[in-house]
Amino acid sequence: MVGTIEFVGLDLPAPWRITKALVTPEVQTTIREDERQWVAAGETRHVVFDPSRRVHTDLVIRIMPSAPRRPLTGFVEQAAAGVVTVGGHPGEFQIGRRRSGWLSRRLISALRVRHYCDRTQRTILIDLSGDVAVDDLRVLLEALGHLECHGSAGPTDPFVR
Repeated sequence: MVGTIEFVGLDLPAPWRITKALVTPEVQTTIREDERQWVAAGETRHVVFDPSRRVHTDLVIRIMPSAPRRPLTGFVEQAAAGVVTVGGHPGEFQIGRRRSGWLSRRLISALRVRHYCDRTQRTILIDLSGDVAVDDLRVLLEALGHLECHGSAGPTDPFVR
């Protein structure tokens, strides 16, 4: 296969940045829409960070080739939940704290956003988690509203491909 396969297009507000994938992205299947090829099933992991404040959050993007069948799972502590528009589609989000680690099981802040793109027929789940403030997660949630999951314009951040 030759070319670029994209998970999503993601613009982050300044000063937030995103790393290249931490591990090789897992791509099980793809779908072609016009000139672009999207991941139809797979997962990728990155770090989203603010270099000026030295804070970061882990980013996991999971793509599934069907509409969601169950509601999002809850957090240990939930700060907010509701509906949101993501890439022009209705979606759902949760902000809260979840357990992390094998032994200590400490609580970390987390944001989950999920939506179904009927144009590419795939569910996109975005999970951000780490030692960041809930206000940081709210800023990132707003940016996810502009996520690109279909269309002809290329994403501005090449590391989410």
